[in-house]
Amino acid sequence: MADVGGNSSGRSRERYVPSYEALTAPMPVIRDEDGTAVGTRVPRRFPIGDGEEPVLVSRRDLDGAFPGSAPVYPPSTFGNPGAHGDGGPAAPPAPPPPPARTGNNRFRAAVSAVAAVVSAAAIVGAFVLFSADEPDDPVPMPRADAATEPMLPRAVPTITLPGVPKVKALQPLPGTPSPVLGTVTDTKAAIAYVKLGAPWTARAIPSFSVGHQVGAARLPRTMVASGTLPGAAPVNALKTSADFRRVALTAVRWTIRHHYPAGSKVVWTASQEPVAGRGWTFGYQVTYRVKGERRTSQAALSLLDVGRRKPAMLFVTVPDTRKQLWADIAPLVASARAL
Repeated sequence: MADVGGNSSGRSRERYVPSYEALTAPMPVIRDEDGTAVGTRVPRRFPIGDGEEPVLVSRRDLDGAFPGSAPVYPPSTFGNPGAHGDGGPAAPPAPPPPPARTGNNRFRAAVSAVAAVVSAAAIVGAFVLFSADEPDDPVPMPRADAATEPMLPRAVPTITLPGVPKVKALQPLPGTPSPVLGTVTDTKAAIAYVKLGAPWTARAIPSFSVGHQVGAARLPRTMVASGTLPGAAPVNALKTSADFRRVALTAVRWTIRHHYPAGSKVVWTASQEPVAGRGWTFGYQVTYRVKGERRTSQAALSLLDVGRRKPAMLFVTVPDTRKQLWADIAPLVASARAL
């Protein structure tokens, strides 16, 4: 049965639009004053006042953009909106960048070269222009005085000794012997010898373990001293008298270098084995000049075997200013014994 104003299918002759509020019941079409059809769906925008159309509901589209904003495409579809799935035609790929212009590059290189040449010329010109301001006589740098300058190593003077006699006994010398007070025991050198009284007094003497001296310590000295052989131990063991004589000769050379004025000369007065034990003894006269005056010292050196790699040494020297003490030299050397 047909409804009034309808057809056999039950539908109205007027045009219907479906309702969003009721999914099954059709809603009649309502005409606005201007003849447009108005449904029950609320428009998203409507005019108010001066034509402004505010958004009633602020919601995002599926792609995260606000309604009415430009679509946002992923980087892979940039410049090709059709790839976003909006159904539009795919835009052609972006053309490659145009090749660099060779003419411009050459022009820039030429400009850079000209600028470099101009800069170099300016620097050279400034140097030439202001070089004339340098004083003709520059201020000399101060020099360190002799007290602050480092000491340069001096050449060690060569000590030349005359030929050594094979055997020559040590003779007593004139003078007044000093009193004997006892025995000097040098435990470091492992020897003993007589201890003389005044004017001899005990003194510390460099390079020796025990020493006695008369007067001042300036050269030439009056001294009796004992200790081990100065310097390094002999390379080879001392076994024969010739071995001890050879090493004793080096010891005499050492005394000339350290205990007499420069330019001293030597004359041998004795060359023999020691009175006791193994070793070798030298007696010698040393001549030199003090304030231009020729002077002389009498000396003796005895090297003794003490059972060690380095032998012991006893050294005596008395200048001619104390000739009365020359008589002490022979007794001192003859009394030396190994401990």
